[in-house]
Amino acid sequence: MAIIKNEKIKHLEIILKVSERCNINCTYCYVFNMGNTLAADSAPIISLDNIAALRGFFERSVIENHIEVIQVDFHGGEPLMMKKERFNQMCEILREGNYGNSQLVLALQTNGILIDDEWIALFEKHQVHASISIDGPKHINDRHRLDRKGKSTYEGTVNGLRMLQNAWAQGRIPAEPGILSVANANANGGEIYHHFSKELKCQRFDFLIPDDQHADSTDAEGIGRFLNEALDAWFADGQPNIFVRIFNTYLGTMLNSQFHRIIGISANVESVYAFTVTSDGLLRIDDTLRSTSDKIFNPIGHVRELTLSSVLESTNAKEYSSLNSELPEDCNDCIWSKICHGGRLVNRFSPTNRFHNKTVFCPSMRVFLSRAASHLIEAGVSEETIIKNIQQ
Repeated sequence: MAIIKNEKIKHLEIILKVSERCNINCTYCYVFNMGNTLAADSAPIISLDNIAALRGFFERSVIENHIEVIQVDFHGGEPLMMKKERFNQMCEILREGNYGNSQLVLALQTNGILIDDEWIALFEKHQVHASISIDGPKHINDRHRLDRKGKSTYEGTVNGLRMLQNAWAQGRIPAEPGILSVANANANGGEIYHHFSKELKCQRFDFLIPDDQHADSTDAEGIGRFLNEALDAWFADGQPNIFVRIFNTYLGTMLNSQFHRIIGISANVESVYAFTVTSDGLLRIDDTLRSTSDKIFNPIGHVRELTLSSVLESTNAKEYSSLNSELPEDCNDCIWSKICHGGRLVNRFSPTNRFHNKTVFCPSMRVFLSRAASHLIEAGVSEETIIKNIQQ
């Protein structure tokens, strides 16, 4: 997302690599299987000293800026590979911080396999928002998400999801568990949508566009087919309580020119920042860019030495902001340029031209956004309204 320096901060999000190891071996994983060795070269588990340093970073930052929400996302690898007592201590250190009027939100992304009653109790104690990674029914999920012995992860993941759903139904955890799923050009998006919404009874999920780059992408159009199949199923389902993030955000942009294209927050009034902190305590920008091995992902510094203001003034953050604001030349005449904006930076990368390219998934984004607009028109939204909003 674009970085805009603003005294009023809506949301500061830190992707915190609490574990740099994983119990499964996803073929598409940008952390372990896309040529970058940063995770393997980092400390397996984050130290409590680095957690305390992160707390200090937040405490210094709220003095300089009014930050409405501070969100810490426990990521890996697999975050639950750390010992439960270490997790408990980590949460306690973060909860003990003096953040003024800022709200602290603790979240976690997990494959769910290691979840048990003790983990649920810890999530309850520290009010952790948990989300599950799964790619669909067993025959789809297990194409790319096997354990290190080549065995299925589906049953273990679903069991973890069920435990979270039960805890949510009992009022023990603060939010209904969601699902993150990587869009699959070789799967039917409608089938995946129905599996999540009907069989797994999940009402909040997202389809992530793969981290392909220009040097390695093999199917620039298949993701568009997948998204359109899922979008058609979502509209046909007619269930307003089911939130699919990628759909809601792009549709929201077509309906309201002030709708933030990433997470639905006004782009004019409030700002949203997201950074990565590795287990060694080093702060970097957008975590997906590690797979590019580009200099932009070099560390900005250790959190013990930084504040949000110093991060925003760094060379890497300024370049990241500039790149997100820059429309690739190939996109100048595209009707969707104002809401696609050339695509995610990782999908724009090539070794020769760095990020100065349109997304490798340009054909997919064109057909997906066209289908989304068609659905809105069929629902009664005027074509003039859509054109006005996507051109502003």
